[in-house]
Formats: sequence, C-alpha cells, structure tokens
Amino acid sequence: MSAKKTAQPFKPPIELYTAMLDQTIRANRIVAKGIERTLEEQLGLFEAAIDTTRPFAAAKQPEDVLAIQMDAWKTLSEKLVATTGKLAEIQRETGSELKDVVADSVKVVNETMPKAA
Repeated sequence: MSAKKTAQPFKPPIELYTAMLDQTIRANRIVAKGIERTLEEQLGLFEAAIDTTRPFAAAKQPEDVLAIQMDAWKTLSEKLVATTGKLAEIQRETGSELKDVVADSVKVVNETMPKAA
C-alpha cells in the first residue's frame, strides 16, 4: 500500500503580509493625496463662482447687470476649463502612481512567495 500525501495548508510568509500592508498604506496615501488635490480644485471653482456674483450687488441699472453677467460667464467658464484640465491631470497622476503600486506589489509577491517545485 502506498501512503497518501495530504495537502498542507498554504501559509504565506510573514514578509508577504508586511510587504502587502506597506503597499496598502502607500496606495491609501496616494488616493488621499489625489482626493485632497481634487477637493482643493473644486473649492477654488466654487470660490470663483461666488466671486462672480459679488458685483451684482453694486449694479444700479439693467445694463450694468447685463455687463456683469457677461463678464461673470466669461470668467467662470475660463475657470471651469482650467479646473477641468487640472482635475484630469490629477486623475492621470494618481492613476499612474497607483499603477506603480500594483507593479511593485506583484514584484513583492513574486519575490516573496515560495517557488513551486
């Protein structure tokens, strides 16, 4: 009779857990930084929108309101275009940094995992 081999449960090395925890912390920091930058840009756009409404309080004539409105639309649309570009840049940079984390994580797993016989 032959002895049956029983499958042993896989136990990843502690180094793998430590390395993956480090990568998780790194990814969280990248995401938090991206969110912070995004919120700053959105807040800047909101503040610009508020600033464009202030001159309306000083308007005395309908012609003044029209001129202020045209200026406000121009200013706000320029700010919106600039903010949109910055938000796209933040997204690209954050995505690129996260791709680096994934690549590093795969490398760590490959280096840490025991090789198959």
